[in-house]
Amino acid sequence: MRQYINQVLMTHTFRQSIITVVSTFVTAGLGAVFYLLLARLIGAHEYGLFSVVVSLLTIIVTFADLGMSQSLVKFVAENSESDKYQPYVKIALFTKIAIGLAVSLALWLFAKPLAVSFLHQPEVVSLLPIAGWGILSLMLFSLSVHVFQGLQRFTLWGGLQVGANFFRLLLFGLLFLLVKMNSVWGLVLFVFAPLSGFLLSWAWLPGNIIKAKVTVSHWHNFWNFNKWTAAFTIAAALASRLDILLTARFLSLSQTGVYAMATTLVAFLPQLSSAIGAVTTSKFASFSDPDHSQKYLSKAAFFSFGISVAVALAMIPAAMFVIWFTGRDFSASLAPFLILLLSLAIFTSLNPVRDSILYFYHRPQFFFWANLVQAAIIIAAGFLLIPRLGIIGTSLAVLISHVFFAIASFWEYENCRTHNN
Repeated sequence: MRQYINQVLMTHTFRQSIITVVSTFVTAGLGAVFYLLLARLIGAHEYGLFSVVVSLLTIIVTFADLGMSQSLVKFVAENSESDKYQPYVKIALFTKIAIGLAVSLALWLFAKPLAVSFLHQPEVVSLLPIAGWGILSLMLFSLSVHVFQGLQRFTLWGGLQVGANFFRLLLFGLLFLLVKMNSVWGLVLFVFAPLSGFLLSWAWLPGNIIKAKVTVSHWHNFWNFNKWTAAFTIAAALASRLDILLTARFLSLSQTGVYAMATTLVAFLPQLSSAIGAVTTSKFASFSDPDHSQKYLSKAAFFSFGISVAVALAMIPAAMFVIWFTGRDFSASLAPFLILLLSLAIFTSLNPVRDSILYFYHRPQFFFWANLVQAAIIIAAGFLLIPRLGIIGTSLAVLISHVFFAIASFWEYENCRTHNN
C-alpha cells in the first residue's frame, strides 16, 4: 500500500492536481468570503432572494451553453499540439455570444411570468434583468476556462478563476463603503466578475481564434458530440439546482436563505471535483488504450477518494465557525450542511469514474438519462419531504439522488469495460 501511495504521489496527474486543487481552494475561499459577508450584511430573506436568482441563472446558463464547454475540452485536448483546435473555439465563442444575448433578452421580457407563475416569488422580478447579463457573462468566462483546461495550462486555468473572485471581493469592499448592500448589488457583483475574467483571458488566448477558418467538418464534429453533452449538462444543471428552487416554492425566502447557506458551506466539494476533473478529463480524452485508461483510473480514483474524505472532514469545524459568524438567522444550516456534505463527498469521490465513462468510453448519453432520473428523484422526494421536514427534507432528497447516481455510475462503467475487453 505504501509503495502504491508513493506511485500515485509521483504521477504527473498528482502534480497537476496540486495546482488545480490549490487554485480551487483559493477560489472557493474567496467565493466563500464574498457569500458569507453578503449573507451577514443582508440577512436571510435577502440572501434567499439572491440565492434563488443565482440558482435560476445557473440553470439557464447550462441550457443556453448547449454542452459547448465539454466539447471544448474534448476538441482542444485532442488538437492541443497544433492550432487545429482554434476553429472549435471560434464556433463556441460566436455561438455563446449569439445565444447569450438572445436568452438575456428573453429573460428580461418574461421576468414577471417567470417570477410570479413559476417561482411564486414576485420579489424576484426586479433581479431577473440583471441575471440576464449574468448569463452572457458566465458563458463567456466558461469558454476561457475550458480552453485553458483542454490545453492543460492549469496555472492559467486556476489563476483566471482566482483573479475573477479576488476582483469581485475588491469591488464588494468598495461598494460596501459607498452603498447599502442588498441582493441587487450582490447580483451585480456576481455578474460582473466573470465578464472581467473573460476579457482578461485574451491576454493569453491566441488572437488567431477570431480569424480561424471553420469548415463543415468542424461544425459536424463539434455539434455531433455536443448533442448528448448538451442534453446531459442540462439534466445535470436541473439536478444540481432544483433543491433551492423547490425550497423556494414550498418554504419562505428566509428558510430558503438558511438552506442556501448550507449549500454555500458545501460548495467547495463540487469545486474540488472540478479541480480534479480539470486534470482527469483531458487525460481520459487523450487515451486510446483501455489498459492504460484503467491503470490511470485506479490511481486517480484512489487520489480522488482520499482527498474528498479529508476535505469533507476538515469542512465540518470550518462550517460550524461560519454559521456562528453569520449570525442567529443561519443557525439552522448545520443539519442540512452535514447531509449535503455526505452527498457531495460521494459525488466528488467518483469523479474519475464519470470522466472515464464520458471522455474515454464516449458515453455522454448515459449522463443524460442518469441526470434526468436524478432530477426526477429530487422532485419526487422534495414534494414528499420538504413540506414535512422543511430544509432537512430538501437535503435528504439530494442525498437520495446522489446515492442513485453513484450506483448508476458504477453499473455503467462496468458495462463499458466489459464491452470493450
